[in-house]
Amino acid sequence: MGDYGQLDKRTGALIRQGNIYDDTWIYKDEDIAQLVKDHPPKQAARENVFIAASRTVNRTDLVLGAEM
Repeated sequence: MGDYGQLDKRTGALIRQGNIYDDTWIYKDEDIAQLVKDHPPKQAARENVFIAASRTVNRTDLVLGAEM
């Protein structure tokens, strides 16, 4: 949660460069950096449904676990 980086154009995988909650040095405003430190993310229940919307999206089934 909160990872940032670049996408590999060939695979679509995220090439992780850091995390907005751990790397508070990225914030130029000290008040925002302090807010991020004071309010870390909370783990939520895992969802089995993912909805994406786009003008060019195609509807398909999305499996969130490993397939064998």
